[in-house]
Amino acid sequence: MRNFGAVLAMALAAAACDSDGSGPAGRPDADLRVVRQDTLAPSLVNPRDSMWAKVGDGRELRIWYRDEETPSDTGEEFLRFEVPGDGLYRRPDGTAFRAGDSILIRVSVVDSARVLFQFEPAGLRFNPEQPARLKIRYVYADKDFDGDGAPDPDDEAIETLLGLWRQPVAGGSWFKLDAVKFQELDEISANLVGFSRFAVAW
Repeated sequence: MRNFGAVLAMALAAAACDSDGSGPAGRPDADLRVVRQDTLAPSLVNPRDSMWAKVGDGRELRIWYRDEETPSDTGEEFLRFEVPGDGLYRRPDGTAFRAGDSILIRVSVVDSARVLFQFEPAGLRFNPEQPARLKIRYVYADKDFDGDGAPDPDDEAIETLLGLWRQPVAGGSWFKLDAVKFQELDEISANLVGFSRFAVAW
């Protein structure tokens, strides 16, 4: 296992290179450290879900954890995705949306053990002036980020590096998004102008 100092140095160097998510090479798939879910985390009620987004009508989709005490109920929110009424911009084939048009949006958790998920259809674009909004809560993350056996100050330092990353092509490079993090709430939010695979990672 790499020692924390080496991991931290590599992460800081990468952050300096791709802080705006537009670095020329991004971060190789093998180098991205995706946040793991705690082994005791409740399962997700709806790890795959969908909604119809419609021009002129704001819509939202949420993915929930099961309630810890009553598994048949929803508990903490894991993901919230919102499309404002004027957010739809271009279809995957490049054609513009017109008044009243709609499109089916699908969200899938790619790996239930990690904070990693996929949006479809690929190629869908949102209005840069009224983008879609994504909020992720990693409230059930394994806070032993470096995997040394217990949460400690090294893990607290790693948590300050967490961000939202996108992977345009499965297996390809990752790019860090501009995002707002509320560490005390275990929450990261970002505007989206297109679809991809996303992860909370460092």
